[in-house]
Amino acid sequence: MSLTATRQIRVVPIDADAAAALRRAGGVSYVADSNPGYPCRRCLRDAEVGDELILVSYDPFTKDSPYRCASPIFLHAGECHPDLDGAQLPTQLTRRQLSVRAFDAQAMMIDAAIIDGVDLEHTLDRFFADRATDVVHLHNASRGCWAVTVERN
Repeated sequence: MSLTATRQIRVVPIDADAAAALRRAGGVSYVADSNPGYPCRRCLRDAEVGDELILVSYDPFTKDSPYRCASPIFLHAGECHPDLDGAQLPTQLTRRQLSVRAFDAQAMMIDAAIIDGVDLEHTLDRFFADRATDVVHLHNASRGCWAVTVERN
């Protein structure tokens, strides 16, 4: 049985306070004109056509590391909330090509892969089978946008 199905991992979007601070600071404004195409990193849903978003830069790292860097992300222009079911990965992730990066407790990368989103559950199981894996960062493979952090539960 996979880690996702047994809820041994959790998907962690950008937190509400960080998202609110980024919204206040402002970014490049967009109006969604297609779906999928504008993945909000707070609610982990693709924007509906007509939704207002901002494009900002976000650093998901909590520790200093040579790998530390900010990445572009979309956020709904107004407050939104994740609706996460611990037993399922958000559709936003499973429908895209992803860069999956495993980091140890010192924020050093120990494994990485580019995958189709349908293979995400298997890849997370494989990465977390290594006890040295502390967190996994997901990015959109094509544009490099940070998608979400996955942690052990």
